[in-house]
Amino acid sequence: MKYRDLKITFSIENIDFTILSICLEKLVHPIPKHSHSKSSYELHYISYGYGTLIAQGQEYAITPGSLFMTGPGVAHEQISAPEDPMTEYCVYFQISKEMAGASTGIMNTFLEHPFWIGTAENSIHELMKQIFQELEAHPAGYELMLPSLLQQLILLLTRHYKQEDVLPVSGTTKSTNVNDLTYLIIEEAFLYDYRDLTLDALAKQVKLGKRQTERLLKKHYNKTFQQKRTEARMSAACILLQDSKKGIAAIAEELGYSSPEHFTNAFKNIYNMTPTAFRKG
Repeated sequence: MKYRDLKITFSIENIDFTILSICLEKLVHPIPKHSHSKSSYELHYISYGYGTLIAQGQEYAITPGSLFMTGPGVAHEQISAPEDPMTEYCVYFQISKEMAGASTGIMNTFLEHPFWIGTAENSIHELMKQIFQELEAHPAGYELMLPSLLQQLILLLTRHYKQEDVLPVSGTTKSTNVNDLTYLIIEEAFLYDYRDLTLDALAKQVKLGKRQTERLLKKHYNKTFQQKRTEARMSAACILLQDSKKGIAAIAEELGYSSPEHFTNAFKNIYNMTPTAFRKG
């Protein structure tokens, strides 16, 4: 269940928030490694199930009640336990305003930590359920209620930062003052459509020219289109290779490579070993 193009806005201190997407889904398939643009964040709450989060190369065991934030530049991937996959609430949002000296209160804690993971109090789950009730039923005044509930969610999250040891990961929190779906579209395209994605197709999705799209990727992700696509494919490859029942040819086809040899050469260029050697290791 996913709600997109929401554009719910509110402010905390002098930081402006724009909520673009809210979803609730069971993560049956692995989420390959990806990262967000300089202004984008994802709040993740695991209500049920188990799995693993890998953030900036470090693994974290995920259990019911796990709460984590992945902000700008934080490379992360999620792998569910096959026997009991994670069910996740996820809120994707952007902040706007120059961050240097922007806040000295509770938002300063938020801005200083593009990555945090901990265990949520039950109030987080209850708040998530209430947010979805408003989105589903549209009761009278829901347009006013949703910003208030989401503001509470951000504040409760940041209180958790103060209550537990914070686990920061290097990243930038400088905003780009972009309050639309552009970055969400880009990140979802590389996350789900990497097999057949082309620069032309991506440019059409974000309603920009191909050169503009390339410049946007370089500016906000420090990668070219080809580098982003290769990163997405290789992240998926590492996950697929863990399934010993899948042959190299089948994986190459699933990733969109024209032949097993093409896939093997691309994999060696990134990891300095063949897919077969990676699997054995």
